[in-house]
Amino acid sequence: MWDAIWRYFRNTWMQSYGVDLWNVECMTAAGVNLQNRTNNPLESYNRAFGGRFSVKHPSLLSFVETVKDEARRFVHLIDGVKKNRRDPPRHAQFMDPRVPDEFER
Repeated sequence: MWDAIWRYFRNTWMQSYGVDLWNVECMTAAGVNLQNRTNNPLESYNRAFGGRFSVKHPSLLSFVETVKDEARRFVHLIDGVKKNRRDPPRHAQFMDPRVPDEFER
């Protein structure tokens, strides 16, 4: 059984992709723009949901409030799908460009 798994891993990952592509941190440091840090949607959701807590083991009240907020968000998303709504794309916050004084003549 394990031989088949390792053979699959070797043939699929080790021979097809270089080790430098396995490490997300190295890709981020190299300037690769990653949409997802994982190809597993459940892992991605778990990471995003866990990031909503300020501590590793939140209180029960904090956990319940966060779950309620998440439920509201999903109700809003499902309602939007039913009504063919789409959120506008996110843009960077507007900044008024200013030339530093030392560069002005």
